Amino acid sequence: MNVLIIDDHPIIIEAIINTLQYMQDQSDKLCFKTESARDCETAHQKIQSYSAAKPLDLVILDLSLPPAPQLNLYSGDDLGVCIRGQFPNTKILVITSYTNSHRIRQTINAYNPLGFLNKQDVGFSNYISAINKVLFGETHYSKTIINAIKQKSLNNIQLDAYDVIILKELANGSNMRDLLKLVHLSKSAIDKRKRLLKRKFNIESNSDRDLVLAARTNGFI
Repeated sequence: MNVLIIDDHPIIIEAIINTLQYMQDQSDKLCFKTESARDCETAHQKIQSYSAAKPLDLVILDLSLPPAPQLNLYSGDDLGVCIRGQFPNTKILVITSYTNSHRIRQTINAYNPLGFLNKQDVGFSNYISAINKVLFGETHYSKTIINAIKQKSLNNIQLDAYDVIILKELANGSNMRDLLKLVHLSKSAIDKRKRLLKRKFNIESNSDRDLVLAARTNGFI
């Protein structure tokens, strides 16, 4: 089986590879060919290398990734939508640190991953159980994800791709010059979006830091 691991933390990639190797060693029916990517651009390149003749069987996907604005890819969710559109039969297992109900529901509605784990629930046995179920076409959501789904979403904030990249770049310390290069909007358009974002998150100050903190609290970055 062809497996693509997409995560910006090398330790997570290594843990998943070790899990797959263990599963392969314990079975005479499993054989994994594994690749990894740590950002949206590299992941997109690797996704495009697969085809009907070389199917992509399993993707293990993080949601928070370095973006590729030139490809309109700003998160793991964008990659998930891309994968689902190009390879409908590929099984997707999401592993994230997000716990916000609204954010998790967005992911499920966008491309309905078979597996959905929160990183605080993950251990060696959890990886094995989740991967096994997903490979056999079964749904597997970890405890934290299930609890988040049960909770009523606290807000109906809707953000588009431009909003998300602005928030992520502000969180990374980018200034207006950086935003102009990455977002490809005018300064007035970016300023207007920042004002609207602060209104959506009920931020009364002019502080970008307060905006970033609110976005993180609500699970958008």
